[in-house]
Amino acid sequence: MQIARTLPFIAFRSSASATMGQIFAHVWRIVSTRQGLVELDERMLKDLGVSRAQAQFEISRPVWKLFR
Repeated sequence: MQIARTLPFIAFRSSASATMGQIFAHVWRIVSTRQGLVELDERMLKDLGVSRAQAQFEISRPVWKLFR
């Protein structure tokens, strides 16, 4: 299971109608969420159903790869 599927606001789809402000706000949420993942301990990750390896994978992904 990928973390992007457990955090619905990450599954943002860019479109021609998205403004730069909307895109920036979404990228900011991604960065903030990833920072939060860094700070979670093993117990908290387990509560989310996410392993440390999955969290590390999500943290290391470039932001632009989330836009399809």
